[in-house]
Amino acid sequence: MAKDNIEVEIKTKVSKEKFDQIKTKVEKICKYIKSAHHIDDYYIPYHRNFLKPKYPFEWLSLRERCGKFILNYKCWHPKGAKNAKYCDEYETQVTDKDGLEKILKALDIKRVISVDKKRLTYVYKNKFEVALDKVKGLGYFLEVEALKHNKNLYKTHSELMDFAKDLGVKKFIHIPGGYAAEMLRKKNLL
Repeated sequence: MAKDNIEVEIKTKVSKEKFDQIKTKVEKICKYIKSAHHIDDYYIPYHRNFLKPKYPFEWLSLRERCGKFILNYKCWHPKGAKNAKYCDEYETQVTDKDGLEKILKALDIKRVISVDKKRLTYVYKNKFEVALDKVKGLGYFLEVEALKHNKNLYKTHSELMDFAKDLGVKKFIHIPGGYAAEMLRKKNLL
């Protein structure tokens, strides 16, 4: 959920036990929003290999959300950094998924991986969106995203880290390039 096409978030892998502890705390201090099942297909153009950098920083995805399809592009900053701080994010709803897939294929843009996750979403004081994700094949994750940010994106990122620590995260296991990159690494494709 980017504000002004900029998204500031943190994501860390957690154990099942830590996930349950965080969930209990979140349920006490946050407003529950929804439970959802997300399927995201990730694409790369043949002429510009998003997977070439050690830490991919660009993604094009077709997201399925509650029967709707959204084309999404993200570019993380600093580019190529192991621990990115924010990203440019652009998205638009797609009414014809099959038509879009034919266009992507015609443009030599291929699907490289799908990510299947179940998400619980909460909001903390209209400041942060808290997502508890169970990702098929990867495990459990906490994601905290700023609903608002000021011009100092690094300060906003630091506030997210502090909030996650308050939730009980003691050790951050960053996911460079997000779930898609992690899935590709697990399959030895990155």
